[in-house]
Amino acid sequence: MQKKCAVVTGAGSGLGFATAKMLKEQGWNVIGTIVEGQSPAELDKLGIAHYTVDISDEKQTYGMAEEVGKKVDGVAALVNVAGIAGPGGGVLEGIPMKDIRLTFDVNVLGTLNMIRAFLPLIRKYGAGRIVNVSAGVRTPAVFTGAYLVSKFAVEGITNVLRYEMAPFGIQATSIEPAGMKTPMVADPIENQKKTWNRMGEEIKAVYYDKLSPSLNFINSVIDKADEPSDVAAVIVKALNAKKMKIRYMAKSVAWQAAAQRLLGENAFEGMMQKGMKLR
Repeated sequence: MQKKCAVVTGAGSGLGFATAKMLKEQGWNVIGTIVEGQSPAELDKLGIAHYTVDISDEKQTYGMAEEVGKKVDGVAALVNVAGIAGPGGGVLEGIPMKDIRLTFDVNVLGTLNMIRAFLPLIRKYGAGRIVNVSAGVRTPAVFTGAYLVSKFAVEGITNVLRYEMAPFGIQATSIEPAGMKTPMVADPIENQKKTWNRMGEEIKAVYYDKLSPSLNFINSVIDKADEPSDVAAVIVKALNAKKMKIRYMAKSVAWQAAAQRLLGENAFEGMMQKGMKLR
């Protein structure tokens, strides 16, 4: 009997790697994407097939789907993890438009490219599944401007898919981590310095004093962020469920959802802004 095939984007590091590894250990046939210059050595050790793909390039994603289609009899799951954060960091007023476009090209159009390219193989499998990571949409963190806007768009893609795919028996869900210990946040202080420099002195003069207390607070709690393996376990739980939930929350964000329901959106937002030292 052929193993179920899962395609995982961003499998070269962080959450993508943790998810690919966990699925492989559970007996899935896993195929991952990596980016140019990224070493596939760890994937090779695990026996995980991989393709070097720029997901923002439509030709490359369709080319990968064509190659995968020659090797498997349908795709049971597509897990969209790949994304970039750095270029989309900062405040919306100050992020250069070229960086906003790059962020959307990868995070939004890249996710759409993979979905559109692989839907024929998912339909071929039958009741397949699509999992999209829409990090941070519950409570926007300061200085993640365009990145979080792009993740709200990914949430929208997921919502649309749940309706469009219902007649085919294909399920779609969102995974919501609040924050993760990944290479993206490995050196937050240095990353913030680079972001201020990229936005320029005029923007820094307006925002620096206002946002510094919040940024210092965020830096102090990064150590409490989810491990990639914790979030990967949530993804695998969704894929193994008989019927997936509309969305799944990692432990770092689950309490926020409970508080939002209990307090109401306005009071919850006020509490979070106060906690983040924004007022």
